[in-house]
Amino acid sequence: MAHKGKILVVDDEASARDLFQSVFVEAGYDVLLAEGGKDALVILNMQDIDVIFLDLKLFGMNGIELCRQIRKNKPVSMIYAMTGWSALFEIDECREAGFDDYFEKPLDMEKLLVLVSQAFERLKRWKKRY
Repeated sequence: MAHKGKILVVDDEASARDLFQSVFVEAGYDVLLAEGGKDALVILNMQDIDVIFLDLKLFGMNGIELCRQIRKNKPVSMIYAMTGWSALFEIDECREAGFDDYFEKPLDMEKLLVLVSQAFERLKRWKKRY
């Protein structure tokens, strides 16, 4: 199967990372995984990744702060927030930090597969302009 693009998933729950990996690898994507913000930033410095899923509740740096840091270097990337703790995080704060969309756990992986496909199409169109 042809490589469709790279996705980074940042979540402190191994089960969530495993779910993303199995679903997206089966769909033909390369999936990189990080447990927290520092790991994610190291991966992003070494790899060109434009579709990123961030859990909002991470140890150390939370997903909102991580999104702000990623946005400084990757203004065109598609960055998605996910949380099982929606009461702790306001949608406005996520938008201000630079997230493109927001999903509550448990995640609908079929919906996310469609979203990821659309994200890579959009990125292709945008990158043609550079």
